Amino acid sequence: MSLVKKYEISDDDYNKREDNFRKWRAQKKAADPSWTMAKEVKQNQDRKAMERDPNFVPEPAKAPVSDDEHLADVAAGMKVGDRCEVTVGGKRGLVQFVGKIPQIAPGWWIGVQYDEPVGKNDGTVKGKRFFECPPKYGGFLRPDKLQVGDFPELDDLFDEDDDDA
Repeated sequence: MSLVKKYEISDDDYNKREDNFRKWRAQKKAADPSWTMAKEVKQNQDRKAMERDPNFVPEPAKAPVSDDEHLADVAAGMKVGDRCEVTVGGKRGLVQFVGKIPQIAPGWWIGVQYDEPVGKNDGTVKGKRFFECPPKYGGFLRPDKLQVGDFPELDDLFDEDDDDA
């Protein structure tokens, strides 16, 4: 596969095409300045669900967080150095940051250094460093998306069903 030359097209040639992704995205943004690809995907999923089930009722769109103290009460129970587990997906790690990150959104955030490279960053958000960790080991979540407690690192080689007898 590596011997096959990848097809490449210049920006000028791409932009000359009648129907391309950039033009489609620009049309969507012109029609709705708040349009995002995530909203488009959700809308398509809801449409397909309604086609399958006429009783399907889509979830209403969530209002963006505007409260600067959003989830402060939950974050108060977490501190740097706590072991944690993400409530959906079970990823484990170490709390490395507790605080506000205006670059993302108002409210409180928890910076996690994951035990494995399952994160999206290295403790940096939009050029500002909040904590140090290797690339792809860091992530930022809302405090209600994780639990702190006695969550030891998972060992893929260890099986609880094995007996030492």
